[in-house]
This record gives sequence, structure tokens and C-alpha cells, in this order.
Amino acid sequence: MMIVTVGYNEFAMSPKDAVALSEILQRAEKYQKKYHRDDGDVKAHYTCHAWAHEEEFQMRLVSDDMFRMAKLAGKPEES
Repeated sequence: MMIVTVGYNEFAMSPKDAVALSEILQRAEKYQKKYHRDDGDVKAHYTCHAWAHEEEFQMRLVSDDMFRMAKLAGKPEES
């Protein structure tokens, strides 16, 4: 299994899917809708922004045994 890290999120997938995802992320652009508060005579409003994707992502290989152990552990409890 491959673990793909994007920002603070990690996703487990097959090597084939990891390569496909990395190709998609390389072509992706960031998009953000930004809220602006009331300021004097200007009412609150949103602006939308799009720019080249600059965030790095990483991939690493984990053994099948390690991944099976992680699946057995399941979702961690909130502390």
C-alpha cells in the first residue's frame, strides 16, 4: 500500500491509484472563497480566488502487514 500525504491528511491506496492521484494533483489549482466583513460603507461579501497549486505532497510505501495492523486498530479515539 502507498500512503499519500497532502497537507496534514494521509490517504492509503494502491500504488496504481497513488500514481494517478499524484498526476491529478500536479495539474490541480488551489481554489478559495474568502469572506470579508463589513468595513465602513462596504457590506460583507465573498471573493473567489484560484492560483497554481504549490502545496507539496508525499508518497511512501508501507508493508501489507503494517497496513493490515492499522486496519485492525481502526479509527483512533478522540482524546
